[in-house]
Amino acid sequence: MDFGLFTTWNAVYEGDKVPWDPEYQGGKLLEAEAYKQNFKEIDHIENAGWDYVWFGGGHFSTQGSMDPQSLMLSGIIANHTKNIKIGTSIHRPTLRLPGETPSPRALPHERYAFDNLQPEDPFQVAEQVAIVDQISEGRFIYGAGARTRGSDERRDYFFEYLELLKQLWEEDRFSGFEGKYFNYPGFYESYMSIPKPVQKPLPMLLPVDSQESFVPMGEHGYRIAIGAGSSPHNLRGSAVLREDVNAYRKAWKDAGHEGEPSTVVRVPTLVANTQEKADRRVENLMDLARIYYAGRIGIGSTDAGSAGPEATEEVNLFGTPAEVVEKIHMFKEAFSTDEIMFECNWTSSVPREVVMDTLKCLSEDVIPHFK
Repeated sequence: MDFGLFTTWNAVYEGDKVPWDPEYQGGKLLEAEAYKQNFKEIDHIENAGWDYVWFGGGHFSTQGSMDPQSLMLSGIIANHTKNIKIGTSIHRPTLRLPGETPSPRALPHERYAFDNLQPEDPFQVAEQVAIVDQISEGRFIYGAGARTRGSDERRDYFFEYLELLKQLWEEDRFSGFEGKYFNYPGFYESYMSIPKPVQKPLPMLLPVDSQESFVPMGEHGYRIAIGAGSSPHNLRGSAVLREDVNAYRKAWKDAGHEGEPSTVVRVPTLVANTQEKADRRVENLMDLARIYYAGRIGIGSTDAGSAGPEATEEVNLFGTPAEVVEKIHMFKEAFSTDEIMFECNWTSSVPREVVMDTLKCLSEDVIPHFK
């Protein structure tokens, strides 16, 4: 199996207390310190031989995330590392259908981005992704999402956007694109082109944000990432999620795609070397997570693959190394997964020394059992 770190390049506050902690005393955001602390995590997993790092994040919400530009951050980390693979989970292009309004589930910062940011230009995204893959020497995985939950039209729009990107990467000379949502003429001079990725085809990973997306993603042949349990606004439970994964696998095979469909499982993770320490840290984290998702002080999340407190109580990687090893074996069987995406700072509420201790336990006492 492969193992990756999921991070939103989390913030650091003066006094080491997040704003939704009842003990928070108004400590200011320490941006420079946040970058230093996050680079320590990257250096650890690179030196310990992990397989991936995955960058999430979003615009206008530095409370939990210092990563509004996942493609830019991926390029920086590509230049900082030599071995680890780098993926976006997710890059969320600003896509807007004519007359579309924000989802009722959108959080304030998400609504602001929807209302005010310009739609993403597929050509510029294709260029940026290709440059990151070149800088990383073929270590990049493009993960994208578009909040398609509940909208077949938005899902079709998103898939067309992805098809346009793939054509731009694969054709030596862009021949033009005529779709329902995107229309571009071909390049009309021989010198016209865009940078191309090293990898052909470029690996892509699509986090699933709704039950309706499993079959279409299988039909299109996209590798998927799921939350181990449920998303915070679509609580379905692990049994139903297993059925969804089976439906995805069947759709993949029925469509005639090559290879074996597999899933990447993103799961909240907290590991300690003793049961007492693990229990105490989990209790503290769950208390803060409930406040975070209540929306009174924290910001919650509507990201694909993110798990709310109810789902996390059901499915998690909390405990001692032995307990976590046992749970990973269960995930491997239940979800046909070949990779775990460890979310070691779930809800951005975990003290940094605890995050680093979790990384150490995973590196020394968990991952070696699967290599």
